[in-house]
Amino acid sequence: MITIISYPNNIINESIAVSDTLESSEVISYINVDVSLATNEDFIEVAYNGETITLLITDECRYTPLNFYFINKDGAQQTITFFKKKTDSLSVTSEDFESDRGQPANGFHQFVKYNTNARKSFKINTGFVDESMNETMQQLYLSDKVWVVENGIVTPVNLKSTSLEFKTRQNDRLINYQAEFNYSFNEINTIW
Repeated sequence: MITIISYPNNIINESIAVSDTLESSEVISYINVDVSLATNEDFIEVAYNGETITLLITDECRYTPLNFYFINKDGAQQTITFFKKKTDSLSVTSEDFESDRGQPANGFHQFVKYNTNARKSFKINTGFVDESMNETMQQLYLSDKVWVVENGIVTPVNLKSTSLEFKTRQNDRLINYQAEFNYSFNEINTIW
């Protein structure tokens, strides 16, 4: 039995039965806890098989937290939440040619653009995290498949950042990671 309880008001109070089978279709592999339901709660405890995991609820008033899902070194899907500032950007590519269709004084373009497309990207910060996040960040950087959940929509992204400097509390005091991602598609769909 898996129990999920939020404290101090027990707004979230669920029990999930776990079968003793090894049939993969009947085994629970992931449990999603909607923390937004736990208003005025401090933490959530998930208990299974005599082991308890405590999830601390962080109220972020200024920025919208984003959940990233990625495939870790064990081939399992793992989640990391970035809590702080997100900066969006757009990179446009195009080609042009010199036209002889008419004079610019008559409203004709001398240089005509074509094959215009764009790709959005963003930089985002984790917020202050524990030194134990070094391994999770490494797994994120090594993952081939990453998704972000924005406004309830799962969107594929690619990590644009190519290097990671591991931070320690002794050297850096407060640990905050910044990562840059590209959305994994063009703004103008070129796939038929």
